Amino acid sequence: MRKTGKSILTLIILLILLGGLIAGYLILKHFNSTQTKEEDSSITLLDKTDKTVTALRYSSGETNLSFAYKNDVWEYALDSHFPLQQNALQNMAVAASTVTAKIQVDAGDNTDETYGLDTPSLTVEVTFSDGSAYTYTFGDINDFNGYQYFTISENNAIYMVDASMAKSFGSPLNTLYQAETYVLRNQGVQASDITSILLETAAGTTKEITDASGIEALFKHVDTLNLNSWVDYYADAAEMQETYGIHEGSDRITVTYNSKDSGSSNYTVYIGNKFERVADDETDSDEVAGFEYFYSPEGSSVVYTTDEDTVNAIFAYLTYTPDSSDTTEEA
Repeated sequence: MRKTGKSILTLIILLILLGGLIAGYLILKHFNSTQTKEEDSSITLLDKTDKTVTALRYSSGETNLSFAYKNDVWEYALDSHFPLQQNALQNMAVAASTVTAKIQVDAGDNTDETYGLDTPSLTVEVTFSDGSAYTYTFGDINDFNGYQYFTISENNAIYMVDASMAKSFGSPLNTLYQAETYVLRNQGVQASDITSILLETAAGTTKEITDASGIEALFKHVDTLNLNSWVDYYADAAEMQETYGIHEGSDRITVTYNSKDSGSSNYTVYIGNKFERVADDETDSDEVAGFEYFYSPEGSSVVYTTDEDTVNAIFAYLTYTPDSSDTTEEA
């Protein structure tokens, strides 16, 4: 009789556990179904095309930038000469022209402060060719679903959008700089493709390196003038000469190489004034202070800098003498 009672009790416990598991499964299934419907659904807030965007402005933290689309080109509003990455701005136009929300929030008695919209992490203003303009405000990110609270002008509702939308904007200006093409690297020029490197100074001294060993050794130094560090992205002829010491009569380096596309080609770099490098902050010691030179490729309006050692190493080849065995081989 005791065994029967224990068996019945055990069976009841198992049935209760089973019922709990079934109930949990049904609840989870309903929850997942609800979430799937929410994720699958979307609310269209704006449906235009990126080609109709004429202006963009965004503000995030200390970054506040404006851009305008003129003559089929995106320009930085405060300086049309700034070399702007066109693809980056085009991607922003795409993100700004079509806006869909995941969920509309039932705000109830809550205020903008509840969702971080009173002090937004990002504000975007977009203007279209039809004259319409909209302001997007991005607030906090919901910890539960990862969506970001969002409002669009002329609409009192609060929505949740995919947090990736905000990542399309907010870039500081320096990250939108379109670097100038370094011709030698862009064309994959190797030392073996070079037929000569001509060094010329403002004083009239010249030296042309034509032997393979000399070219290979010298090119390692010349190749470091790869347009990596710029100080002025739009210097006119007067500034080039007066401010940076770069002009037709300044020291220069000309690399003559064989190009797969255009045969024999020249690439000339002008070396400008020498200047003292300024320490970035008070923690920099005197040991890292030194001198640099301004330089610019022929035909460029951008001024770059390189260290004194590089320039000295290049022009040390003014006194270079080819190895006799190398010269004999070429002969």
